[in-house]
Amino acid sequence: MKITLKKHLFWLFLLCFTSITAQEQNEKVIFIKEPNTTLQANTTYEFTIGYVALTDSDLSVELSGGPTKFYAGSKVKVKKGQGIKKLTITTNKKPTNGKGYKLVLSLRDVNGNWKTTRTGQVISNIEMVKQAVSFSNNVTFSPLLATNIASNPKYNVPVSYITKEPIFIQAAIWEGGKWLASSDRIKVSAGKGDKQLTINYNTPLEGKNYKYSVSFGSQEDFSNKTYVSKEISGLKITKPQKQLTIVEINDKSIQVSLNKTAKVLTLPSATAFKYIKIITLKGETVLEVKDSKSVALNNLPKGGYFAITSDNNYYKFAKF
Repeated sequence: MKITLKKHLFWLFLLCFTSITAQEQNEKVIFIKEPNTTLQANTTYEFTIGYVALTDSDLSVELSGGPTKFYAGSKVKVKKGQGIKKLTITTNKKPTNGKGYKLVLSLRDVNGNWKTTRTGQVISNIEMVKQAVSFSNNVTFSPLLATNIASNPKYNVPVSYITKEPIFIQAAIWEGGKWLASSDRIKVSAGKGDKQLTINYNTPLEGKNYKYSVSFGSQEDFSNKTYVSKEISGLKITKPQKQLTIVEINDKSIQVSLNKTAKVLTLPSATAFKYIKIITLKGETVLEVKDSKSVALNNLPKGGYFAITSDNNYYKFAKF
């Protein structure tokens, strides 16, 4: 059984994946096409995986569980960097029909076991059936989900869904195996769409041992705990960032004078900044560049702006 992706969708996912990882500089693995939550029992499963690795690693996918405690897996070594790999699980015996299967995608230390997993995704309570499956209700983490975030009282989890009937969806945040908080459980109608689930948690968090989960199913599934759940691990949460007011930013900013024909803002520095953010006088971020000390102003409307760097330097300027 091949789980593949049409060519144009493949490049769409690749573009989104590489742009997100370039911004976050965080390890990440994703299924380029999310597997169905109901699969045909077979001897071969093929997956296309996107990854970002900060060091040489093992990329692993494992299918386990079900009525007979089935297990099969595959892994491949990947070099530091980002890319796409195909992993194929091959087994002599088909999984037994039934529920309770788990699919685990992970990025691990070279020759390490599950304990060395640095980031990964898990899909729990997959069902195996005899017949071919063309569709199953599914909820997926959005490729836009941030995995490198500052601690704050609200954690937003964007998801996409496709379903034949109304279902409920709920997200949660965990520290290792410890549940911390959940979002409200929302109901969506039959069809497909996108939702943002918000988890409220006031206690400051910091570290790398965090994960999000999203669970979905009928009301009965939630009552009986037979819902399908997915996890994405390797969340990096940093100390809360101090939020400055526009007045404070203005007071800290150095005035930069540009002539009327200037198309580039170049800030004084011997080396490039990790990032430069351009914000409006209302506090809205309208432009961000990475690894540079210059910002092209061509697409900015006329008006006043602030430039904030990764080194906490503040500048103000006007585009004429």
